[in-house]
Amino acid sequence: MKKMLLTLMAMVTMTISAQAITFNEARREAFFLTDKMAYELNLSYAQYEAVYEINLDYLTALAVSDDIFGFYWERRNEDLSFVLSSYQYRTYMARDYFYRPVYWQNGFVFRVYTHYTDRHHFYYARPSHYATYNGNHSWRNNGNRSYYQGRTYDRNRAIPNYVPRQRDNRNWHSNRNTVVNHNTNPNVNRNTNVNWNTNTNRNRNSNVMRNTNGNQNNANRSWRSGNASQRGRR
Repeated sequence: MKKMLLTLMAMVTMTISAQAITFNEARREAFFLTDKMAYELNLSYAQYEAVYEINLDYLTALAVSDDIFGFYWERRNEDLSFVLSSYQYRTYMARDYFYRPVYWQNGFVFRVYTHYTDRHHFYYARPSHYATYNGNHSWRNNGNRSYYQGRTYDRNRAIPNYVPRQRDNRNWHSNRNTVVNHNTNPNVNRNTNVNWNTNTNRNRNSNVMRNTNGNQNNANRSWRSGNASQRGRR
């Protein structure tokens, strides 16, 4: 009997582990969700950072389907009410893919992708603590209360724009600039060569004209001297 109970407990543990969201997955989904909330709710940079933390704390707490709208969800809404303005919070509640971002269908499914189908498109850069935040401001680590209550958030500083990263070649941008410079220099040289050739041709034309004028002058002189000789003979 004891052996059967241990086997059953192991199966339940394995089932919960299979259903739970991994930390890396939760981090990616929290970033995507926060990015779209920032775009629609016009969040400031300080709000953006806080909303990312709140979304990540909520997603990492999900283990079974009952957690989706349990007290983790209620805590998320309470935290967001302290960070967002009244207008932003009303808009947030009116967007079901923000207000109820997760539903259950043989596993956790993220509703935001029904509205934003391109999973690789982002409006803003990652939060500054994307790679380091690990629940430091969650209810669990703050005496079972909201870290965000009573705090103020700067509304003036904008969120940095998203810059696509080149995974295969980190020097892509510098290489591109180098190519542009290499392409520009030959054009300059070509223009210089054209100018030099033009000047050379002009010099040659000038020399030809000078030589022609000189020959004409010599011919005129010879003709005049020949006439003078003939006049003397007469």
